[in-house]
Amino acid sequence: MKIAIMNGTLSEAEQDYYIRHVTDKYPMSIIDKIVLEVHGDYVDVHYTLHRFREVRKMGGYCIGEPADWNPAKQAELRDTLPNPVEG
Repeated sequence: MKIAIMNGTLSEAEQDYYIRHVTDKYPMSIIDKIVLEVHGDYVDVHYTLHRFREVRKMGGYCIGEPADWNPAKQAELRDTLPNPVEG
C-alpha cells in the first residue's frame, strides 16, 4: 500500500489512525493507495482500491476480460450455458 501526504506533515500516530479508518471501512479489499491531504486542522482522505480483473476461460484458454473482447466473442459468452451443479 502506498501512502502519500500532501500539503503538510502528519505524525506516525495520525497516519496510523487514517490508515486504520480506511482498512476498517474496507476489510476485505486490497488498498492500492491512500492520499492524505492536510488542510490546517483538517485532513482529506482519498484512497484507491485494487481492481481485480475478471479473467474468463473459454474453449480451454484464458482470454482476458469480457469488456476487451470483440462483439462475436461477447455474443458467444452470452449464448453459453453454464454446466449444472448438482448438490
